[in-house]
Amino acid sequence: MNIWRSLLMSTLALPFLAACQTLPSADEILNSDQLYVARGNEPGWILKMDGQTIDYLGNYGETKIKVPAPQGHPSFNGMRYVTDRLTVDVTYASCADGMSGKRFADTVTVLAYGMEYKGCGGRTLPPESLNDTSWTILLMDQLPVIGGVNNEVRFADGKVSGTAGCNRFNGSYSVAGNVLTFGAVASTKMICSEKQMAQEAKFLSLISGPVTTRYTINGNLILADDKGNRITLQQVV
Repeated sequence: MNIWRSLLMSTLALPFLAACQTLPSADEILNSDQLYVARGNEPGWILKMDGQTIDYLGNYGETKIKVPAPQGHPSFNGMRYVTDRLTVDVTYASCADGMSGKRFADTVTVLAYGMEYKGCGGRTLPPESLNDTSWTILLMDQLPVIGGVNNEVRFADGKVSGTAGCNRFNGSYSVAGNVLTFGAVASTKMICSEKQMAQEAKFLSLISGPVTTRYTINGNLILADDKGNRITLQQVV
């Protein structure tokens, strides 16, 4: 196994990064767990490495460089990949994306045509705190939520609020380690479709007591109660 493959395995590179709308979305790019992606802003750029090639799209798409992937060489707390047109430094130090606010495992520096660009890459890291974060519900007990239905969960200043499919709700929360405890939650009383009401009831039931929290490799948040019920949320940026 070459050094690049070791890097892929050690960073578990399944990230997605927010950047300017002129760049391709992560969903269009990430279709393999063997792909390492980094992005940066001002000007927007994206870099993909798959062990065979390095593909760089810079300056909001105006600069395009694609070269065979060289053998990586260890650098200070990271790896360096040098070609005649492109140099990539991956440093194993956490990085916060300036536009999305998301945190990633690596700080990435790209040298292209004599210009240096900095950004973030590698796996998505959990937020340092739930405070001032917003999420959408992706899964309930491993099943996708109803499409086309608004759902959001926001944490701010010890308060939780949002909608889980029909009614608005709000309440309080506290965090101790990996245990998230919700206080009394109140909600409006609108009537929606049977499926929407069932989805909402399941969510409100889960947050009626303490839940454990953990994060997936791509930064999604999983809430689970002591009965085995679980909800997966994706951070909104």
